[in-house]
Amino acid sequence: MISIYDFDDYREFLKAWIEHNKRHQKGLQSKLAEAAGISSSLISFILKGDKHLGLEHAAEIAEYLGLTENETDYFYLLVECGRAGSVKLRRQLEKRVEVQRKQLSKRIPKNIDLGDEVKAIYYSSWAYAGLRNLTATPGPHDAQSVSRRLGLNPAVAGGMIDFLLRNGLCRREDGRLTYGPQRTHIGADSPFVNKHHQNWRLKGLQTMEQRKDSNLFFTGPMSLSEEAAAEVRRLLPKMIEQIMAIVGPSDSEKIYCLNMDWFEY
Repeated sequence: MISIYDFDDYREFLKAWIEHNKRHQKGLQSKLAEAAGISSSLISFILKGDKHLGLEHAAEIAEYLGLTENETDYFYLLVECGRAGSVKLRRQLEKRVEVQRKQLSKRIPKNIDLGDEVKAIYYSSWAYAGLRNLTATPGPHDAQSVSRRLGLNPAVAGGMIDFLLRNGLCRREDGRLTYGPQRTHIGADSPFVNKHHQNWRLKGLQTMEQRKDSNLFFTGPMSLSEEAAAEVRRLLPKMIEQIMAIVGPSDSEKIYCLNMDWFEY
C-alpha cells in the first residue's frame, strides 16, 4: 500500500504508485495521462521532473487514483509546492506540507466508541465491512485495487477508505492500509441490525449468480416437530461458536461471508 503521506514530492508519489501497481495493470503511465487529459509525452516529462502538473490536471489524477478528500488536499499542496516560482514561496509551502503530513497521517486512538452517526454510515452498505475485511488480507489495498476487487467506483472506494481511517476501523501501518483496532459488534437490539443483515443477504443473492464451487447456499423448507425445531435453534448458536473458534486464530487470506437463516413460516 502506497501512502501519499510518505512523500514530499508528488512526482515521486506517482512513480511509486506506478511501480507498486504495475504487476496488476499495464500501461499505467499512459492511463495517468489519459485521466489527466494530457499527452503521454507530457506525463513522461512531468515524471522526469522537466515539467509540472497543473492543478486542473492534478484534480483529474486524484479522482482517477481514488484519493480520499484529505489525500487529495495533500496532493494539491505537493503540486503547488513543486510549481512554486520562488525560493521563499517554496519554503512556505514546504512548511505547510510538513504540518499537513503530521496531522493527516496520525493514527486514530484505540477504543473509541462508535457513535450512531458513524454506525449509520458503516451499516448503510455491505461494502464498508467488506472493504475493511479485505484490508486484513495480503495484497495492495489502495483505492484502485480495492475498487477492482469489490466492484466499486474508485472515488467511492476512496471515500470509504477515508471514513474507515477517520473512525479507527482501518489504519495505515508501514504505509499499508490494514485492519483497524475498532470493534464493530452490533447487538440484536440495535436499530442498525436489520440493515446489516439485509445488506449481506442481498450481497449473497448477487454472489449466488457466480456459481462458484467454493461457495455454499442451502435452502431447506421442511416440516418438523416443535421439539426438533427448538433443538435446531439451540444447535445453530453452538455451530456458529465452533466456526468462529476456527476463524479467529486463522491467517487472513480470503474474505467470506456467512449468512444463516432459520425461521418459522
